Amino acid sequence: MEYIESRVINASRATIVNILADIRRLPEWNPAILSVTAIDPRALVGKPYPIRAKLPGSPTITYEQVSTDSVVWRLDGLQAHETGAWNLVPVGDHKTKVTHTITHSGAIFRVLAGAFRTVPGLRLDRLQRRAEYGHERTRPKDVNDRPEVSG
Repeated sequence: MEYIESRVINASRATIVNILADIRRLPEWNPAILSVTAIDPRALVGKPYPIRAKLPGSPTITYEQVSTDSVVWRLDGLQAHETGAWNLVPVGDHKTKVTHTITHSGAIFRVLAGAFRTVPGLRLDRLQRRAEYGHERTRPKDVNDRPEVSG
């Protein structure tokens, strides 16, 4: 199953790539990912990162490509696999057309077929808010969130 949506975001490709590749902050704008275990500030291509997500098992996310033209990740869980691709095309000064495609396979996603039709658009909404307005957190704090350390 494949779902796709596009939109123009008032931000440079570099800004968008920096948001998408910031592995430790991914849960701040992608509510399907509850937490990521990573010490790398930027996702390393080919390295699987353990995540806590709304999927069964012990899922991981692995970035397959990170460039100013596209970011591609693969999320693997028990009987659930998602490839998320973000294609970035400059359309003006600090404007980027972002096309987000998700491809699902596995028994879990077959059962939920159609339920993810709006997900690319919702992710683009959150990415756009983050890129254009610097909104850091789009989901409420959860009792399982790590405490914030100041100073």
